[in-house]
Amino acid sequence: MKHTFLFEGSIPERLDRFLQSCFPGDISRSRITRWIRDGLVEIDGESTKKAGRILNDGNSVVVDQPDETPADAIAPVNMNLDIAYEDKYLAVVNKPAGIAVHRAPTVKDATLVEGLRFHFNSLSTEAGQDRAGIVHRLDRETSGLLVVAKTDSIHRQLSDMFRERKIVKIYKTICYGRLREETGKIDLPIGRSGSDRKKMAVRRDGRHAVTGYKVMEEIGMFSVLNLSLETGRTHQIRVHLTHKGHPIVADKLYGTTRWKGVEDPILRKYVREFPRHALHSALLSFVHPVTGEEIVCKRPFPPDLQELLERIRGNESV
Repeated sequence: MKHTFLFEGSIPERLDRFLQSCFPGDISRSRITRWIRDGLVEIDGESTKKAGRILNDGNSVVVDQPDETPADAIAPVNMNLDIAYEDKYLAVVNKPAGIAVHRAPTVKDATLVEGLRFHFNSLSTEAGQDRAGIVHRLDRETSGLLVVAKTDSIHRQLSDMFRERKIVKIYKTICYGRLREETGKIDLPIGRSGSDRKKMAVRRDGRHAVTGYKVMEEIGMFSVLNLSLETGRTHQIRVHLTHKGHPIVADKLYGTTRWKGVEDPILRKYVREFPRHALHSALLSFVHPVTGEEIVCKRPFPPDLQELLERIRGNESV
C-alpha cells in the first residue's frame, strides 16, 4: 500500500522522525527505518535509503508500505535448537550453519524464525512477523550465538544496546595467511560493491566499520582468529579480512584460490570443498536490560569447524 505525505514546516526534520509522526503509534521508528533501508521510500520521486535524510518545506514523501506477513503464515518448525540462555524476556540461541535467520526472496527452506516460533510462546514483532524475535542477524553459513527478544519493549532496549555498543560479540574464524601483528584493528569503511550487488566492499564513501582481531593460533598458511565488532556492517568481518589479504577459509562469496597453496593434496581438496565459510559467533555478553544480571554465553567451534581445524593441525606442512 502506497502512502503520500507532504512535509510542511519551517524547521527541517529527519525523514524517519517525520514518518513516525505520519503513521499510527503501533508502527515503530525501527520498522520505518527498515522500510527506508529496504528502498521503499521516495522523496520527490527519488528513492532514498538514508533514515537521517533531512526534509525541507514542500518535500513530497511516498512510502510503499509492505504487507506484513500474518503470524499464522509462518508455521512453527521443530528444530533441534541449542538454547544457551532463556528467561521470560529474551533468549540466546546457538544458530547452526546453513539456516537463514529470516525469510528473504532467495530463501526457500525453513528459517530460524520458524524454529523460534516452535520453541517460544512469545516473540517480539518489532521488526515484523517475518522477523519475529530477531534483533540482529548472522549470515546463513555463519554459526553461533544470537540474541532473541520475546517482547517489543525488550527488542527496542536490545537494539539500543547494540547501537550503543553495550553488547559484546566475539567471533572465531580460520583464515588464510599470517597477520603482521598479534592484535590489531581493521578500520576501513564498507559499502555496496560497485561491480557485484550481492557483495560489500571497502569503499572510501562507505560507512564507518571497525573490526578488532587477536591471533589465537598460527598453523602453516592458516591462522585462527578471535574477532570483535565495534560496528555491525553487512559481511563486515569477511570483507575486512579479504581486503587485508586474509580471506576466510571456504568463503564462496569473498574467497580466493588460496587453497591452491596447500601442499598436501588430500587437505587441499578438503579445504577447497568445505561447504561453508569458517566463521562462528563464539561469545555474546551483555547486562540484562531488565534484571541487571551479566549474561555471558559461549559456544566453541561446532563439529564441522573443529574437524577442519584438526585436519589443518594434523598437516603442519600446510
